Amino acid sequence: MTDLPALAHARAIAGRACALLVGLAASGCGVYSVEGGLPSHVRTVGVEFFENSTTEAGVEERLSRAISDQLVTRSQVRYAPFSGADAIVRGSVTRVNEEPLTFSGTQVSRYRVTVLVDASVWDRARRRNLWEREGIQGQGQYDATAGVAGRDAAYASAIQEAARQVVDGFLSGW
Repeated sequence: MTDLPALAHARAIAGRACALLVGLAASGCGVYSVEGGLPSHVRTVGVEFFENSTTEAGVEERLSRAISDQLVTRSQVRYAPFSGADAIVRGSVTRVNEEPLTFSGTQVSRYRVTVLVDASVWDRARRRNLWEREGIQGQGQYDATAGVAGRDAAYASAIQEAARQVVDGFLSGW
């Protein structure tokens, strides 16, 4: 014999659970999208030259170029020249720092180069920021014996890492 009140109670609970899941899906909660953090109308992204708030000459051009290069290799959006893009990446290089990382006795044996960036993505059609982050950090390291060539390589590595974090950030919505 079936217990009708218990069966009715179970159906009521199942109905509420289904309603809750439908509500969550409709609101976007609990649903992961591989589309990323950009709205569907943004198909092309351009890069504005970043501002340089440091004494490091040319860092803004190198970072802007590195972000453009990152966009060219991604399939989520297409890179477009600044003037015709749906959205624009822009920002400022706020700090370039070089500091001793390790020592051998009293001598520095390894240095760390850090590039700090504030960045945002501007939606041209809707005239609003889609994404914004401060303090994005790229780092590189070099041996003290490597001299200027080592510093340049570490500096380039820090810029590439910062560029990757900017693009990963706005494409993922984080």
